[in-house]
Amino acid sequence: MKWYEQNYVNHRDWILDNVEELGLNSQELILVLLIDFYNEHHMEISMEILSKKCHLEMDELDRIISVLCARKYLDIKASSKRIRFVLDGLFEANTARDRSVMDVSLFELFEQEFGRTLSQKEMQKISDWNREYDRKQIIDALREASTYQKLNLSYVEAILKGNTR
Repeated sequence: MKWYEQNYVNHRDWILDNVEELGLNSQELILVLLIDFYNEHHMEISMEILSKKCHLEMDELDRIISVLCARKYLDIKASSKRIRFVLDGLFEANTARDRSVMDVSLFELFEQEFGRTLSQKEMQKISDWNREYDRKQIIDALREASTYQKLNLSYVEAILKGNTR
């Protein structure tokens, strides 16, 4: 049995405690908490219910669900009887990211995400960011850019500038 499947683990407390590491915005967070609540109480979930409860238009709900699926936080399983929204990846992805991604150099991480070797200019840009931003912020910005399939430094930089506090 996985750690998050234990009876004593409160998923919503864990999610709220780790919201920064998970990189969830407010709409994603509300949706994840709602799905977890419905799953815990074995209640049926539909797009219509999620749209109504979260006060989201259907196209915005689709976009958020796509983002969560792309991050591998959410898996949607359809059977002949019903559709299941599974959040196991939310717990597994964070644990895996903490263990492995944080140990990889930023250059290697960018090269893995971009699928190519970085230029000298790109390495210099990442080095500059490393002095200005927290490593975790840079990694989160890269993940967000990857989620939207915008694998370039300009997009990552725009995210970083929007996330500075």
